Amino acid sequence: MATATVLIGAGLVLTGCGGAPELTGNWSADDGSGTKVINDAGACRGMFYSGGKPLDIGGGMSCSLSDKKGTNGRYSLVVTQPPNEASYQVEFSGNDSATVYDVSGTRLYSMKRL
Repeated sequence: MATATVLIGAGLVLTGCGGAPELTGNWSADDGSGTKVINDAGACRGMFYSGGKPLDIGGGMSCSLSDKKGTNGRYSLVVTQPPNEASYQVEFSGNDSATVYDVSGTRLYSMKRL
């Protein structure tokens, strides 16, 4: 079966037939940082972290998830809020639960879809 990949808006990749779980939706994080929101066009809120803490400098934020797992079994997530950009790793536990790590592999938070 072929895999179809579609790039939508600001870079959110949605993949069918065995690709990454869908990241769009509202998520509750276990670090007390509030609801994280990712829409179909790639716009997101609450996803940028700096020094292990959430950071929002104002203005638009976009999220882009890779369509394939890396060698560590995690997906790559790039979050941009100009002029800032950061890369994270996401490990899914089913479609409605995920853990986010910084690039060094340190756990930042777990989140569940609302």
